[in-house]
Amino acid sequence: MSGHFEITEEKAGTVDIVTMKGRLDAGSSETAQERINRVLDAGGRNLLVNLCDLDYISSSGLRVLLATLKRLKTNGGALRIACAQPQILEVFTMAGFHRIFSLSPDEATALAGFPAGS
Repeated sequence: MSGHFEITEEKAGTVDIVTMKGRLDAGSSETAQERINRVLDAGGRNLLVNLCDLDYISSSGLRVLLATLKRLKTNGGALRIACAQPQILEVFTMAGFHRIFSLSPDEATALAGFPAGS
């Protein structure tokens, strides 16, 4: 049984913000990938993934983020992750993902990290 998962999208200037809440696991990662792909298909190149209220991420959730990063890099885009909680950060660190992704303590810091006017 998959736990609760919510995903919302908004725009801040040239940046698309995708906020994930709850559990990003095998049950919800397909939904997450579809929604992110929709944003990218619409021309999104600067993506901020807000994980402030994400309680859990599994390897399938990590794969979604990795696939997204690869796709954005191919398109000359950028992906930044805002406020991964300690337990999420631990998973990132164990997978070595903290070296691959740009992790910011909060959304404002992550937003500031995108190139202006890109």
